[in-house]
Amino acid sequence: MAGGMADLIPAWAGGLPADAPPRPGSPEYEAYAKRHEQQQSGAMTGPDAATSPSAEAVR
Repeated sequence: MAGGMADLIPAWAGGLPADAPPRPGSPEYEAYAKRHEQQQSGAMTGPDAATSPSAEAVR
């Protein structure tokens, strides 16, 4: 019960901020986890080293 009550405390009174991720097990968590995973996988891939303009300087 305490976990659910803590969600009702406003941010100005020390509760969760508006941009806090949803709790695991909630219906919104699945969609959040998929979006977060896609963002992380996209962030891990960088420019191709072979076609990068700085690759010419190394050769």
